[in-house]
Amino acid sequence: MSLKWIFVSPDGRPRSLWRILLFLVVLIVIFYLVSISLVSYKIIPVQSTFFFFYISVAISTYIMLQLIDRRRFSSVGFPAHGKVLYEIVVGFLVGAAMISTVAAFELIVGAIKLSFRIDLSFVSHVQNFFLSFLFFGFFALGEELLFRGYVYQALIEGIGEVLATILMAVVFGGLHYMNPNATFFSTINTIIAGLWLSVAYLKTRALYLPFGMHFAWNFLQGYVFSLPVSGLLSSRTLFLPTDFGPNWLTGGVYGPEGGVGATLVLLLATVALMLNKHITPKYNYEKLKERFESQQIS
Repeated sequence: MSLKWIFVSPDGRPRSLWRILLFLVVLIVIFYLVSISLVSYKIIPVQSTFFFFYISVAISTYIMLQLIDRRRFSSVGFPAHGKVLYEIVVGFLVGAAMISTVAAFELIVGAIKLSFRIDLSFVSHVQNFFLSFLFFGFFALGEELLFRGYVYQALIEGIGEVLATILMAVVFGGLHYMNPNATFFSTINTIIAGLWLSVAYLKTRALYLPFGMHFAWNFLQGYVFSLPVSGLLSSRTLFLPTDFGPNWLTGGVYGPEGGVGATLVLLLATVALMLNKHITPKYNYEKLKERFESQQIS
């Protein structure tokens, strides 16, 4: 009996596991070639390598789709339809409402205190706003492409939606455990956030909605409410946090994602998203699959 079935799926592509491994190899090679070259020649500082990591994710995704899957880049989660902006805006509003609920509760009960940054000029505040908007937008898009893009979708093909979603959520949380001041509780919250964002992808079969939610959550948390985002505190903030309450409530120096407020909001939002019958793909799954296949490159 031929062992070809271990490596090749019926549609002629390598099976999901091999495609994921190949994607990771391509990503590592591209990232290290680009970052080491740029840092070695002092074109960029070492601190900027994460920016190029997400550029490498996009390049690796493009290469895999073009050379292995024979599909266009848009098929990874950027289908062209009339509701693209709508899904991004709705996602942004949902994410903004969620993190605002967490922050507002902590402010009302006195768990955190914020003071407006009078040390900055109006021009500096405007500059910080736009730079923060671009920064958090870029990293939200990069993380969505990494965690809800090619690898996640290949996993779905291989082991199904439920197992793929749980596995990627655990990976999402586990990698954030390496952030400064991370705790077991913050990791659990990040796993729930991974489920929340994955459900948004599954409901729409596109990355627009999860990108909008992720972007707003991080932007408002890091710039508007000026709190640490996954243990990282931005220097470009609207306020200065002057006090943090108990860690179990506020997450302490890790930020709201390490507190119980975020746990409740993320759980409720995930369940609400799962039960929402109004959020559906702009194409049903079979039509979307046909669309992807029609985007294959001959």
